[in-house]
Amino acid sequence: MIQERDTIAALSTAPGRGAIAVVRISGLATAEAVRRFCITKGPSAIERPRVMTRVDVRSDDVFIDDGLAVYFPGPHSYTGEDCAEIFLHGSPLIVRRLLTELSEKLGIRPALAGEFTRRAFQNGRMDLTTAESVRRIIDARSQYELQGAQRLYSGELKRSIARFRSALMNLKAETEAEVDFSDEDLTFESKDARRRRVHDLLQQIDDILARSGAAQRVSEGFRIALIGATNAGKSSLLNRLLGWDRSIVSDVHGTTRDYVSEDVELGEFRVRFIDTAGLRLTEDSIEREGIRRSIEEMKRSQLILHLIDGSRESIEINEALEYELSQSSESKKIIHVLNKVDILHERAQSDTYFDGIRRNGTFELIRISCKTGEGVDVLHRRIVSHLEEEPGGLDPFLLEERHRHHFQAMREALQRLLSLWSDGAPDEICALEIDTALQNAADITGEITTEDILGRIFSVFCVGK
Repeated sequence: MIQERDTIAALSTAPGRGAIAVVRISGLATAEAVRRFCITKGPSAIERPRVMTRVDVRSDDVFIDDGLAVYFPGPHSYTGEDCAEIFLHGSPLIVRRLLTELSEKLGIRPALAGEFTRRAFQNGRMDLTTAESVRRIIDARSQYELQGAQRLYSGELKRSIARFRSALMNLKAETEAEVDFSDEDLTFESKDARRRRVHDLLQQIDDILARSGAAQRVSEGFRIALIGATNAGKSSLLNRLLGWDRSIVSDVHGTTRDYVSEDVELGEFRVRFIDTAGLRLTEDSIEREGIRRSIEEMKRSQLILHLIDGSRESIEINEALEYELSQSSESKKIIHVLNKVDILHERAQSDTYFDGIRRNGTFELIRISCKTGEGVDVLHRRIVSHLEEEPGGLDPFLLEERHRHHFQAMREALQRLLSLWSDGAPDEICALEIDTALQNAADITGEITTEDILGRIFSVFCVGK
């Protein structure tokens, strides 16, 4: 049976071979583990807390490794308990040997997933929103996600909840005081004033949910489809944007017979580029299927890059491209990219060349050469600026699904409160809805939690955290 007071240990660095490996220990037996396994010629790591100490790592007289050790006496440690970190050479065999000896000699058990951070929360070293942000920091796949996680870690959400709780407590105090001292000659805030305060709280909740929803969509990654006629240079452009050869480039029409996708970090954002099959009429059943899939990818993308072969006399327009041109002004952005400016057809130098693809709204054109690289940096910057213009693009306010659930529950409780006031319900009944809102605010930061909720949150952490 797992006990909360067990001393735990785990590898805190990434598994596998590496330059170093760090074993973390937390619990009552930590000091004994450092004394017994970390041997020094001078003052021990216990005598020099929070100072890195050179040690021989031994089990009795058996040498395990030479390394470094640092001891953090509680409560001023990551977990709030006595903690230690032992730095070893990055061999899995050395790590396994030390963890085995700790278990056999001192009964120090392997940590569960997220158990160090769970103990930090339970010992008051961090609130639940901060604990959850630790996992987001580790799992971040882009600078955008990392910034959002760091904002949570710095306490942005915690401060917002503190303001909500303060406003709700004031509202509850006013409501209950009017009940308790109704026969006293006291002046209370009017119902209209309290209604305005509740409407202000509802607006704040709506703003938070909207910001979070937009940020979540950005965090999940943008989809950018490269479309155009065969041999327009889509695969060459994808390779240029990625910085390596992902797609096959050939002068043969229809080389890309199915869409090719690749994730990349562009600026601060995670982006999936989709190199679609060239859009053309064809009798080849395999190529037709590739074109059908490409059209589906185009519909799911937030941005379309339409590649135009500038070496041709005219721009080829087919049913699929016509559909995207008609949709772009309403639901998504389309940027026309004139490729092959190094071998440009004379007709492509005239504005009338583009008359067939102009539609209502803004017509945006960028000129490039995938062969020479001319203009690709301009396109790159334009894509990043478009991503920043998206809702949430510059506001990485990320919430967990659990947070959104409690904000929604707070919202519903406050809406019921307004309805009760409108119906003339007794203040004692109205105060219950304020209590519900307060309960959900406390649940976000973890001031009121249950074991099953904690189990779900920390089970998705890595073991050494």
